[in-house]
Amino acid sequence: MRLLKSFISLALLFTCAVNILAERDQMKFGKIEQSEIEMTVCPIDSNAGAVVLGAIGYTEFKITEKDIMIDFNRHVRIKIFNKESFDKGNFNIYLYKSLTGNEEKLQGIKGAVYNIKNGKLEKTKLKNDNIFRDELDNTHNVVKIAMPDIQEGSIVELSYTIQSPFIFNLQNWYFQDDIPTLHSEYTVDIIEWYQYKNWMQGYVHIEKTESAKQQKFSFRTEAKINPGMSSNSGRVPAQTVDFNAEVKRMTYTATNVPAFKNEPFITTPRDYLSSIQFELQSTRYPWSVYENFSTDWQTLNKKLMDDPNFGLTLNNDGHLKDIAESIASQSISPEQKACKAYNHINKKMGWDGNYRTQAANSIRKAYNDNKGNSSDINLNLIALCRRIGLQAEPVLVSTRDHGMIRPGLISLTQFNHVIAAVKIDDHYLLMDATDLNCPYNLLPTNTLNGQGRLVNQYAGEWVDLYTQTPKKETYTANLIMDEAFNLSGSLTYKADDYAAVQFRKRYNSKDNEEAFITSLETELIDAEFTEFKLENIDSLSQPVVFKTNISLKNRINAAGDMVFLNPKVINKAVENVFKREERTYPVDYNYPIQKQFIIRITVPEGYEVDELPEKMAVALPNSAAKYIFSIDSQGQTIQLVNNYNIYQTIFPGNEYGVLKKFNEMIVTKEAEQVVIKKI
Repeated sequence: MRLLKSFISLALLFTCAVNILAERDQMKFGKIEQSEIEMTVCPIDSNAGAVVLGAIGYTEFKITEKDIMIDFNRHVRIKIFNKESFDKGNFNIYLYKSLTGNEEKLQGIKGAVYNIKNGKLEKTKLKNDNIFRDELDNTHNVVKIAMPDIQEGSIVELSYTIQSPFIFNLQNWYFQDDIPTLHSEYTVDIIEWYQYKNWMQGYVHIEKTESAKQQKFSFRTEAKINPGMSSNSGRVPAQTVDFNAEVKRMTYTATNVPAFKNEPFITTPRDYLSSIQFELQSTRYPWSVYENFSTDWQTLNKKLMDDPNFGLTLNNDGHLKDIAESIASQSISPEQKACKAYNHINKKMGWDGNYRTQAANSIRKAYNDNKGNSSDINLNLIALCRRIGLQAEPVLVSTRDHGMIRPGLISLTQFNHVIAAVKIDDHYLLMDATDLNCPYNLLPTNTLNGQGRLVNQYAGEWVDLYTQTPKKETYTANLIMDEAFNLSGSLTYKADDYAAVQFRKRYNSKDNEEAFITSLETELIDAEFTEFKLENIDSLSQPVVFKTNISLKNRINAAGDMVFLNPKVINKAVENVFKREERTYPVDYNYPIQKQFIIRITVPEGYEVDELPEKMAVALPNSAAKYIFSIDSQGQTIQLVNNYNIYQTIFPGNEYGVLKKFNEMIVTKEAEQVVIKKI
């Protein structure tokens, strides 16, 4: 590293050779408490299938013969109560590596599983056969550990050290898991040479304590020969150089942490799990000048535009000459030209499934190979739009499964993906050509995550990734009830916008059309489709229309002369998707939702409608959502018109109760029956 260039070689002469981890870690490895052995249920959640008894972490800076390293030590102990939680005996440990060959190393792995057998505590040690090392991608390795002899009542214990040469990669710590945690503690010792920005996130209370002490660090240089005849020429002996520095200790503790329940409609649990995060701001070594890693967006923009795998590769666009001239020569609007550019790249280049903020090589190579990562594809799209004559810029984004953006944190590590922004009149048209099922004017759902950072030759700007384009579905059914109390007739399903994207994705994921139809029949339960027809499945800008004859069984109950029919015979709400009494984190629908059901059911001669459910119309405050259930009968025909609309895409935690009650009312209403009697 540059920070040690003045020393040819160095050796550690730490005066404090004390094992601080042993001091901090009061949960001694292998010393299992009797209370832990006897525990049969989690003391803070009797329904939990497992509990983290303790998780202890410690990070310190260490000096090796070649570099300054960060050692991250983790010790965790888990109690498993039932078979459903046996997976808590599996661990994935991720190790960062650079493209230049440096990489983090996993050391000192110790693991054991404790079980009561014949009245005695038996220990099964972790062996190398249960440790698997693999390459995850070009910047990460993963070590997978499968603990042996997991049983109901097992206590699992694991400890290890990650040694990292990357000073910027000070390990974050998560205090919360999807099972309860009784005690979680993380201690970080930081030498005054380093300044890290740190912040807490989540909704669990975390205690923080700080202390500081002076510590001596000693480096020993190797002997060397200075050539020449000057006074300092000749042999220079090895010497020891001492530095006194303040070491700041920060300890973060959380106790009795509830399990994080991964309910529907969130981005990624990492956005809401209680944690402490770190970001390197600056270094100030005694032998070197101050270096500030904090920056502003304008500086970061320039860095990106000068990057050969980002801004500069956009100039390498000769391979797009012919298609650009073909599109540019057409007498169509700028948006239509952008659409044609999108369609060309979307069909020409296959996405390899990797999100990246930089091209793997040149965009020319990815184009000629017909495949690439997300940056390869969308940088080609930007280059093509520019060659056509459109104003196009890259936009850095963080996908939903990668996590939310913090605009105040100026760091490329927040982002994992690049999309295209094309200026059309006074607004930006955002495009992402990685998804074969999306039209040019809809971003893939995983990209709809807060804001993105537009990169240009100036300071750049934030652009909203939220959408008001809905997931719009319409079901129209005309059904006849026969004497055997089965239903048959016609069904037309129309999917617009994000509903069409979802339909196409499902259709294209199946091996053949028969498998697709079978999946639909299975979803509707006791349904059979015949003589079906699909329209616009390959026309991305058009709604998908699915028409079929349909037969439905087990929808009607008869008792003597009385017949009971639930009129919502298709996609009835059977349970509330929101289970928890409270929810502190927001509900994020991603896009507006519009569903309409028009269902007509004709009953046979000799029967008449005796009783209908009451009509209902309910709306949330500020028109955030609306539900209509309108049912009538005329002669032998029952008609249900049912609308479900979500207009507000994000509901904060304090609105969860209202939203949950709204959904409970829908489930209750859609359980009501039409009463039909024989005459």
